[in-house]
Amino acid sequence: MSDTMDDPGIAQRLERLERSDRRWRRLAACGVLGVAAVALMGQRPTSRVVEAERFVLRDAAGHARAELMVEGEQSVALRFKDADSMPRLTLGVENGAALVVLNERGGRLRAGLVALPHGAPGLTLYGTNGKPRAEFNLTREGTPALTFSDRDGFETWKTTGR
Repeated sequence: MSDTMDDPGIAQRLERLERSDRRWRRLAACGVLGVAAVALMGQRPTSRVVEAERFVLRDAAGHARAELMVEGEQSVALRFKDADSMPRLTLGVENGAALVVLNERGGRLRAGLVALPHGAPGLTLYGTNGKPRAEFNLTREGTPALTFSDRDGFETWKTTGR
C-alpha cells in the first residue's frame, strides 16, 4: 500500500485534482457574489417617507421640545415647548379652523389667532388668569367686531358691529 502512495504519478494527479477543486470553489464563490450583487442592484431605492401619528423631538436631557401630532380625524398640531416641556407655540388645524396659539412660560394661554372654516379671522388676548380680555374679529360678512372683558372674562364693552 505504501508503494502506491509513493508513486509520483498518483501524487501529481492528486495535486492536479486538488488545484481543480480549489478553482471550482473560487468560481462558485464569485458566482454567488455576482448573483447577490445583481439582485441588490436591481432593488428600488427605499422610500424617504416616514409615517406615524405622532413625532416627538427631544433635547439632550430627554425633554420633549416639539411635537407633531394628529388628534382625532380633523385636528393636526405642531407644538413647540420650552425646556420644562410646557407648550409655548402651537400651530394647527382643528375642525377646519387654522390656529396659532401663544403661551407664556408655564404654559398659560396668552394669545390666539384663528381663521374659522368659513374664513372669518379672529385675535384673542388672554389675561394672566387665562380668561379672554380683548377680542378682535371679523364676522362672516366682513364687519369688524371688538370686545373687551373684565378679569373674569365677562364683557365690559363691545362694538355694535355696524
